[in-house]
Amino acid sequence: MRGVRLTALLCLLSACSTDPMPIDTDVIVIGGGIAGLSAALEASANGARAIVIEASSVAGGHAVKAGGFALVGTPLQQHKGFKDTPAIAYDDLMAWGEDPDPDWVRLFVDNSRSEIHDWLTRFGVKFTILLDTPESSVPRFHFAGGAAINVIVPMLREAVRRENLNFVMNAEAQSLTKTRNGLFSLRVRNTRSGTHHNYIAPSVIIATGGFESNLELVRKYYRPDGPGHSNAPERLLIGAGRYATGAGIRLGQSVEAKLLRMDHQAIFVNGLEDPRDPLRGLHVDNTAAIRIDADGHRFVNESANSKIIEAAVMNLEQRLHWLVFDNNGLKNLRIRGAVWLNRDTIKSEILDDPAVVHKADTISAMATAAGLAISPLQTTIDRYNTFVATGEDTDFSRFGSLKKTVLPQVKAISEPPFFAIRLLPMTRKSMGGLAIDTNTQVLGQDNQPIGGLFAAGEATGVAGINGSYGGSGTFLAPSVLTGRIAGLNAALSANRASTNLSGHTIIQPLASGDADSKPLTMTADQMENLINLDRAGYWHLNRSHAVILERTLACTNCHSSDWPTMPAMTVKQRMLQLETCTHCH
Repeated sequence: MRGVRLTALLCLLSACSTDPMPIDTDVIVIGGGIAGLSAALEASANGARAIVIEASSVAGGHAVKAGGFALVGTPLQQHKGFKDTPAIAYDDLMAWGEDPDPDWVRLFVDNSRSEIHDWLTRFGVKFTILLDTPESSVPRFHFAGGAAINVIVPMLREAVRRENLNFVMNAEAQSLTKTRNGLFSLRVRNTRSGTHHNYIAPSVIIATGGFESNLELVRKYYRPDGPGHSNAPERLLIGAGRYATGAGIRLGQSVEAKLLRMDHQAIFVNGLEDPRDPLRGLHVDNTAAIRIDADGHRFVNESANSKIIEAAVMNLEQRLHWLVFDNNGLKNLRIRGAVWLNRDTIKSEILDDPAVVHKADTISAMATAAGLAISPLQTTIDRYNTFVATGEDTDFSRFGSLKKTVLPQVKAISEPPFFAIRLLPMTRKSMGGLAIDTNTQVLGQDNQPIGGLFAAGEATGVAGINGSYGGSGTFLAPSVLTGRIAGLNAALSANRASTNLSGHTIIQPLASGDADSKPLTMTADQMENLINLDRAGYWHLNRSHAVILERTLACTNCHSSDWPTMPAMTVKQRMLQLETCTHCH
C-alpha cells in the first residue's frame, strides 16, 4: 500500500481524559462480507481489537455467491503465458470504465499482486482458473476453483483463530453517533431477540455492501440511460445480495458523510423473475440464442460486450426483451442466482412452467405463448437462419468473414421445441456510495476526513474503480484492497486516539443461538415445519435447511459428534461449520 509495511503495532497507548468513557473495542467493522472480513483481519493483525457487526447469522456476505477476482501479474497468468502489468491493467480499466477515479485505479493495479493475490494465498486460497473478458486486453479474471466461497472460507478460518477478532451475529446496525469524547457509538438491534446494545470505539469501518436491493434508493439515484428514459425501468428485479440495502449509506449520512457517484449503478438486462421470489431475478444467458424485442425483431449483436447489449436493451421502448432458441440451443442455457437451482429444479420450476418459459413445437405456437407477433418473429428467425447458412450476419455482424467466430458454433434455430424467455432489467452492483480518500477515510460534506471513520467495499462503490461500467472481478478484488487499507488505518487511528482504556470490556464472540442450547434431532417433517415459521433473524438457517431438505441430505452431512445440531460455540465447532458452506454454495 504505497510502501506502507503491514507490521503489528507494539501496543495500544492510553491517555488521560477529564471524563473517561469505557470502550468496547478498538475497531468496529460494520458488515462481515469480503470487505469487512479483509478490514477486520488487517486491523487485528496490526494489534487492534476488532468486532465485526454482522446482520446475518453467518459472515461472508454476497461474496459467497459471487465469482472471480481481477488480478494483475499473477503466477497463474505467467504460467499460462500471459504478460500483465499495472500499466496494461490501468489502461484497460480507465478505458472500460470511462470515468473511474484515476488515483484509486492506480492504487488498485499497483497493489493487486502483492496486497490482494499474495495476501489471500497466505490463507490457503488457490487461484486455478483464468478467464478472458471483454474489458481486459489480457486475461485477468481469476477463480479459486469456482465461486468466491472458496476465498471466503479460508478468510473466515483465519478470523476464527484470532483472539482479538470477534463477531456479533444477527446484529442490525441502526444508528451511528459521535460522543462528546470523539468516540463512535453504534446502536445495534439483535434481529432474533429484538434487544438493543450500544458499542463504543474510537474507530469504525463501514463495510455494509451496496444499495442495489433497495429499489427506493436505486430509483432515487437512477441515471437517465437514453432518449425518453429519464426514470428507472417500470419493472425492475432485484439481483443484489439480501443485505445490500444501503444501510452504510444511512449510517454515514447520520454523521454528515458525503455521497459520491450514487447514480453509477450496474443494471443488468438478463433478469428472469425468480419463481420462488418474484421480486428477485435470476441471471439467464444463452450463447446460442437470438435477442428479440417486443415487435419480434433482432436489435443487437448477441456476441457484443455487456456495455453494448445493455445500452441496446435500455433503448428499447419497453426495456425488456426475449431470448429465443431451439432444442439444439437448450444445452447452452445457463441460469444462476439462487442456491435452489440445479438440473432438476431448472427443468421442473422453470423450463416446464409455461408461465416462466414459453415452449412449443412450432415458432407460431411459441410466439403466441410468449405474446409476440407471429409473422415478424417468423421472418426474423428465417432471416437469421439464412445468415447462418451463408456464414455472414449482414444485420448485426454477429459472425462472418471479419469475425473470429467459428462457424460450426453458430447454428440455425430450426429444431423443435422452440423456447422464448422474457428477460427484465435487474439491479446488481453499486458503483457509488460513501466518499473516501485514498486512506479510505470517509469524507464529510466539506471534503475533509471524518476522524476515526473509514469505509470499504461496495459501500463506497469500491472507490470509483469501475467508473460507469462494472467489470469482471473489479468488485471483489478492490473490496479486499479497500478493506485492508481501512483495517490498517483504523487500527492506527485507534492507537492515536486519546482514549482512557481503563474499564474497557472485551466483547466475547456471540453465537447465533443460545449458549445453553441442547443438541436437537428432528425428522424431515419437523424441520420443514420449523423453517416455515416466520422467525425474524433466521433467514439463513431457513434457506440452508430448505436446500438440505430439498436435496434429501441427512443431518450428518454437516453435523457430527464434534459439532452437534446446535450453534457452533468453540473454535473447533466453528471450523467444522465453515467446511459445510460449500454444500449449498
